[in-house]
Amino acid sequence: MGLAAVMTGVVAGLGWLSMWVVYHWAFLYVVEVVVMLAAAAVLFLALAAAAAYQPAWWKVSVASFVVFAAGWLVFEQYCVSMADQQALHDRGTTVPAVVVKVHKGDQNSSTTVEVRLADGSRQGGVELGDWMPRTGDQTVVTLDRSGPARSRLGPPPGPPDAAARNAGLATVAVGSLGLGAHLTGLLETALLRKPRPPEDTTPAGHRRRRRLRRRRRELRG
Repeated sequence: MGLAAVMTGVVAGLGWLSMWVVYHWAFLYVVEVVVMLAAAAVLFLALAAAAAYQPAWWKVSVASFVVFAAGWLVFEQYCVSMADQQALHDRGTTVPAVVVKVHKGDQNSSTTVEVRLADGSRQGGVELGDWMPRTGDQTVVTLDRSGPARSRLGPPPGPPDAAARNAGLATVAVGSLGLGAHLTGLLETALLRKPRPPEDTTPAGHRRRRRLRRRRRELRG
C-alpha cells in the first residue's frame, strides 16, 4: 500500500504541475505533445515486457502497469485541458467579432475559425464554442490576453468538470495497487535472499573433510 500511495501521489503531483504550466506559462498543445510521447514510451515498454516474460506473475504485473499508464494518460490529458478552460473562465476577455472563415477539421485536426475583431485585426485558430458558425456571423470571442490559453468562440466558458480527471486518477490508483504489491514483493525477496557463494568455491564442509583425510594420511605415513 505504501508504494502504491507514493506512485499515485507522484502522478497527481505531475498532473497539478502540468495544470499550473498550462494555466500560467505554456501553450496547451506543447504540454499535450510531451504527455503523449511519455505515455507512448511507457506503454511500449509495458507491452515489450509482456512479450518478453512468460511467468504468470510477470503478466499480472505488466497488466497493472498498462492500467497505471492508461490512467495516467487520461488524467494528464484532462488536467491540461481543464487548465486551459479554467484560464479562460478566470481571466478571459470578451471581444465582438465577425467570422471570416471556417477551417473544417478532419481526423487529424479540429475545426477552427478565423475572425475579424472590432479593431480590424484578425485572429486565427479560434476554437469553436457551442455551435457551428458560418462565414459572416457576428459573434463574440473570448481571448486570454495575459496568458497562453486558446481563444474560444462565444462567451467565457464555465468552470471545467473534474469527473473525467478524477476517474483517470482512480485508474492510476488501481494500477498502482497491483504494480506496487509486485515491486514490494520483489524488494523484500531481494533483501531476505542469502547471497550464494561463487560456483568455483569449494563448500566449507568439503574443505574440512579434505583436511581430515590429509591428516590421516600423514599420521599413517
